[in-house]
Amino acid sequence: MPATEMEQPAEKRQRSDKPAASPAPLVSINPWYLTSDFTVPFHDAFTSSLSSTYTHASPSADASGTIVAHPFHTAKLQNILPPAFLYALKQELATLTWHERSNDLYTFHQTDDLALNPLTHIKALRDYLASDQFVTLMETLTGTQLARGHLDMAAQRYKKGNHLLCHDDDVHRGQMARRIAYIIYLVDEQWAEEDGGALGLYSNDSEGQPGEVVARLLPEFNSMGFFLTGLVSFHTVEEITVKDANRERWSVTGWFYGPTESLVAQEHPPLSPSLLPALLPFNEDPTEWSQWVNPEYLSEKSQGQIQDMFLNQSSVQLQQFIAPDVYAQILAESDSWSTATLLGPPHLRRYLEAVPPPASKLSTLLVFLRSSSFARLLAKLTSIDTVAASQQLRRFEHGHYTLIHDEVQESFGLDVTLSLQPTQMEWEDSWGGATHYIADKDELLRITPEANSLSLVLRDEGTLRFVKFLNHMAPMSRQEVAMVFDIAPSDSDSDEE
Repeated sequence: MPATEMEQPAEKRQRSDKPAASPAPLVSINPWYLTSDFTVPFHDAFTSSLSSTYTHASPSADASGTIVAHPFHTAKLQNILPPAFLYALKQELATLTWHERSNDLYTFHQTDDLALNPLTHIKALRDYLASDQFVTLMETLTGTQLARGHLDMAAQRYKKGNHLLCHDDDVHRGQMARRIAYIIYLVDEQWAEEDGGALGLYSNDSEGQPGEVVARLLPEFNSMGFFLTGLVSFHTVEEITVKDANRERWSVTGWFYGPTESLVAQEHPPLSPSLLPALLPFNEDPTEWSQWVNPEYLSEKSQGQIQDMFLNQSSVQLQQFIAPDVYAQILAESDSWSTATLLGPPHLRRYLEAVPPPASKLSTLLVFLRSSSFARLLAKLTSIDTVAASQQLRRFEHGHYTLIHDEVQESFGLDVTLSLQPTQMEWEDSWGGATHYIADKDELLRITPEANSLSLVLRDEGTLRFVKFLNHMAPMSRQEVAMVFDIAPSDSDSDEE
């Protein structure tokens, strides 16, 4: 029987004792980034004192590395991984459980730590980023010693209005410290500057505190941004401003670690407690309460009811507190904000503080609110005697906020805030701009701005507060008189002393 293609004579069959070839890795970096044509000049640029942006593109122009020189060296590698791999990676990430993360510093959605995730493309990316080839590449490009086996990796989705405010990523864990922060962008390929979400880089002042965003790295599909973390690496993820709420800023981020022994011992420059408004003695203002306050809050019956509510809840919000005709006069004065000062630094706060003209209605209101006369009214409303008060006339516009900072914390006391909103429009929580009271990360109270309302909150030790980032969806600013009243020592406190 003649031999067919399916059955060859034995003497013509080919034999091979070679082992089967290992399967090709599922993911690897664009090979040009591994060549000395790229790594040598890029390393020289990254480790030198650059004065301007540096860019080095491949001969075929299908890959490019860029270094932003100021305020600190930040790099971006374009077309770094196979696009088909990233599409599949994004599909896997979409199947995971996403957690909303929201506090004073940020709002976004995040996966759990991906260190042990078994899904094919997630595991392949993690294994490759932790491989000796890739870690060695990062060491070569940055001139920084890294540790093997130490890599953080998680995925984030920033939705419309989401953000991450000013911080530096400088974290030490025992003998290891974060050395390189990285971001692999998975945004859609039409993402543009007007969609927001840029990595904003802050300048540093002479005292080492962050100043203003002076450079930006725009999100771009299949690009990787990275920078050395440290005392000057203050950065932000700017607010997402997409028009289509279905579009989101996707990314995979994390840190490469290195031994702390290779770091020069440095400490963060301390923030001065003088950044907080000072507690000052009361004015002796003879003004009658009735000249300012809505009459419904001046009867003994209403004051008793308010006091009972305050003693039960430790807080109360009084609507239409200022007499309506007086409130209208205050709002009619438009020149109080013309010389307002923007307060920082941005890793603590961002809002405007104003000083009204001396002869204005608002100026005389501020005198009354910090008077012994008003303190007596507060005592009737809360049963709390006070001895001094701080005071700020402040406005929060788009992008403004306050942050909780370990070095600068308000002393406990009676928080008194008079909202000076111009209209009775109901404030929406999605705009941000609310005051949040927390203890051990649990939210105790949230107060949204409401025109002509006075909020009274007893903030004891262990309770912190912040004003949430006011995002671009808010149609108005938040403006108010913010005060903290120092509580008089009780008789029991005096006996203990």
